[in-house]
Amino acid sequence: MISRRINRILFNREINKVITTKPLQYRMDGAVTIVSMVGSSTVSMYLVAVKSFMENFGYGTIEAINDGTLTEEDISILSQQIPGLNISHATEVDTYGCPTYISWKRLFRIQKLAETSYVIQLDSDTISLGPLVEVYDRVIKNEGYLIGSERWGKAVDVNLLRDIVSQWNNTHVQPLAEINFHKMKFFADGTKYIRACAGFAGYPREFASIEQIKALSAEVESYIGKTWHGWGSEQTATMCLISKTKNASVLPWPYYQNFKFPQSNEHIKSMNFIHFIGSNRYDDGIYRKLVNKKVMQWLK
Repeated sequence: MISRRINRILFNREINKVITTKPLQYRMDGAVTIVSMVGSSTVSMYLVAVKSFMENFGYGTIEAINDGTLTEEDISILSQQIPGLNISHATEVDTYGCPTYISWKRLFRIQKLAETSYVIQLDSDTISLGPLVEVYDRVIKNEGYLIGSERWGKAVDVNLLRDIVSQWNNTHVQPLAEINFHKMKFFADGTKYIRACAGFAGYPREFASIEQIKALSAEVESYIGKTWHGWGSEQTATMCLISKTKNASVLPWPYYQNFKFPQSNEHIKSMNFIHFIGSNRYDDGIYRKLVNKKVMQWLK
């Protein structure tokens, strides 16, 4: 616990140096939009995430969704560091009777953007380390993706999912919803479900309409009640919606991974993309060391 606290302090010291690096250079192209929810406390993390991503992807339109906490100074830093950045506002997004917490606002903003472009959802606690070839391939083919694990590396039949998840006795919103998928109209056409993470996700153009998202949300809520309005429901909805799209898949693990979910035996330097989920973010100082290496590279 003490070492994690120390690593967190050291991490914050390192990552704040990113605001002194040169502005991002990339090819602007409206065919793909890279979207992140950003708050005042995550500005530096976001800059590392988006700069390292664009370094390994190279083109697109970039949008930061202001979660409502960005200050004028934050916006000035972001605009200076990311030329052409569009800043939208979560407070202006309607969730149409679906849960109203912040991630649902992001989902509905993504739905709007996906009417005209492929959308990549990039969490701020991520870092790209190598060429994102697999992401590029899916963007070009307009195929959805999620980041996950080897264990759940392929889409699963919702009937099998029910039999597995029902043994967990887990009261979190996601497994509570998953136990009911086999009864839902949403999966009546035989669509299999991709069980992964929405921290790094690819949404094909026109992946869903507002009405489809509303119908999915209402149907799950009819089975699990107001629990659906708890944290985690947006990720569950995202997995359902992307699963429904043509040729959707999980990016190859461990080269695209959620740090220690699960642990990989391959060296961290071999990875292309890492999502540092909060509970493991400061373990072993790995995130800090990777950030330091990137920032030092950008300061040259």
